Formats: sequence, C-alpha cells, structure tokens
Amino acid sequence: MPLLCCVLRPGTLCAQAKGETPRQFYDLASQQFTKGDFAGAKNSFTRAIELDRLYADAYRGLGMTDLELKDYEGSYHAWLKAVDINPQDEKSKYFLGRLFYEADIPNQAAAWLREALKLKPDDYQAMTYLGLSAEALGYDQTALQLYHKALSASKSQTHPYSWAFLSLANLLKKQGEEKEALLVLEEGAQKCPEAHELAVLGELLATQNEPQRAEHVLRQAIALDPTLSQPHYRLGLLLKSLGRLDESRTEMTKFQEAKRREDQAPKITALQKQVSSSP
Repeated sequence: MPLLCCVLRPGTLCAQAKGETPRQFYDLASQQFTKGDFAGAKNSFTRAIELDRLYADAYRGLGMTDLELKDYEGSYHAWLKAVDINPQDEKSKYFLGRLFYEADIPNQAAAWLREALKLKPDDYQAMTYLGLSAEALGYDQTALQLYHKALSASKSQTHPYSWAFLSLANLLKKQGEEKEALLVLEEGAQKCPEAHELAVLGELLATQNEPQRAEHVLRQAIALDPTLSQPHYRLGLLLKSLGRLDESRTEMTKFQEAKRREDQAPKITALQKQVSSSP
C-alpha cells in the first residue's frame, strides 16, 4: 500500500517527511477535524491506527469523525475498540451511550452512560443522556433528578448545557408544568442559546399568547441552524395565525425542504440490526 501523502499548507512539512509517527498523524487529524475537514481527518486517524494498533485516542477520534460523516456503524466499532484498549476512556463510553440512545436502544445506552459516570461523576453531558435514557425507559422521576443534577454540574463548571435545559423543559411540559418549562427554557436561551432549545421555547411562547416574542425566538433559532426543520414549521404556523400568509408559505416551503433533507439522512436507528454490545 502506498504511503499516505498529506496535503498541507505551503511551507508545512507533511507527517511522512517527519517520519510518519502515529502522534504526528493524530495531531494532523485533530487539526483537520477542528477545521471541518472530516474526510481528511478520517484518513489521518486511520493512518495513525495503522502505525499503532493500540492507539486508543486515535480510535476515539476516528469514532468522532465517523459520526460527523454519518457512518454510525463506523463510530460504534471505533469507540468500542477505544474502550477495549483503554477501559478508563470515559469519553468513548459516553459517546457509545449517546449513540445507543439516539439509536433508540435506551437500556444499553444507560449501561454505557453509567460506566462513563463511574469514571467521571461530574460529566453533565453523560448525566443528561442517562436522564434521557431513563425517561425513555419510563423512569421519569429518575430522569428529572438527573436533569437537575446535570444543570447544576454544568453551571458550576461555567459551561451551561443547552441539552440539559431542553431535556428538563420537555419533561416538565410532558408533566403539564408549562410555566416551569418556560422558565427553564428562558434561562437556557439566555445562558446557552441553541437552535433546538429555541425552537421549543418559541413554540411554547406562541401557546402563551406571546406572538412577538415567539417570532423573535424562532427566527433566532433559524439563524443559528437554518437546516433544522422544526423552527421553520413553528414559524410558518405562527405567521399563518397572524394573517401573514405569504411569509407563512415561504417558511412552510423551507420546512418541507429541510424535512426532506432530514428524512434522507442516514438513520442511527439502522444500528439496531448491527450492534448489541453492553459494557
């Protein structure tokens, strides 16, 4: 097999010229990942692994890259290899738990997330997804406790986590506590605005007879992520209720386009036929 040739900026030596060490390819892959060059990062992480078959960090990076490329089976196998090599790799265990949750396999998700939290008890992301897994399994009170704990941990680490705010608000809504959910979402929108979170806030504001605020929040969600279908849909409905029919039709067209792209994307649920491993 020919040696991998790295295409870098002029004046930068490629890893091959420096001796082709696994660490050099890992560092190159990390730079490519940060810049959004996921295909390049995959090649570089793969080369690092070819040079060192026990390079757990490179397997974790490969899994993250495969996730960006929507190769979910590839992510699964890379992270499984990472934790096989290094059982102390908390982050790969978290990634596996999250992958299983999004593949709608909450029992295995919970098993991996509990393992991650044994290694890092203050991982608010793992707490949030363990809460989501508990909720999917019907343990709403456990989920509620985990969401509150995740919010507290993320705030104490000065990294308020939008998915913890959103998950708590969604559960409160499900329990009929819409005013409490609104307060949670408003705090999240102030501290860590994110498109999914703002879409739900906009929807809730519309039901609370606050159309101007709802429109502002939904447009903010679209500005953060115009590829997300839900804010376009909610804004279209809101504009229709306000009699702004032309604007509503425009948003509904954007919703249909975004929804079509979402439906055509590879589905993580396809993993259900491929994987069944628990820690």
